[in-house]
Amino acid sequence: MASSETHADTHGLHRSARATKYSPNLTVDQLLTRGVAAGLTGGQVFIVANMYFAFSQGAPPVAPFLAISTIFRFSDMPMMGPPEVIIGLVTHLTLSILFGIIFALIAPLLRSALALIAGGLVYGLLLYVVNFQVFGRLLFPWFTNPQGPNQILELILHPLAFGLFLVPFFLAVAWPRPGTRTRD
Repeated sequence: MASSETHADTHGLHRSARATKYSPNLTVDQLLTRGVAAGLTGGQVFIVANMYFAFSQGAPPVAPFLAISTIFRFSDMPMMGPPEVIIGLVTHLTLSILFGIIFALIAPLLRSALALIAGGLVYGLLLYVVNFQVFGRLLFPWFTNPQGPNQILELILHPLAFGLFLVPFFLAVAWPRPGTRTRD
């Protein structure tokens, strides 16, 4: 079938070109939807782990949201207050969705469950390096401040609590549907 603005599906209905196959098992729309869900899930696990750690260290459980609010405000230190918590929450959710969508676009390149797991771990580690070590040093000094987020914790949580929790949403990319040919 030639690429055009619309395609006829098996029921004679039309769907947009966005719904064309990006991977053998999922359309672009399905991948993006899974990216949003995966990002929100990984982001939830990640932030709850950060909140628990903050609380266990005597800080308020909202401390991770205060730290994240510095991204939005481009400030050197977090400010305390309800608006900062909301700003941190919205910024965190937005970035979680964005990072989930980016992984969704990479997932079709990972052709097995093991490759997806390795990809999720590497992706989480890259997020830590880029966000904390590169952007933290250049744009967001709170993220590399000794009084800021615990670097060891972030190094562990980015791959394990975020990256790995992306993987289950993309297993359909690695395993063919019943009755379809596997990739050569």
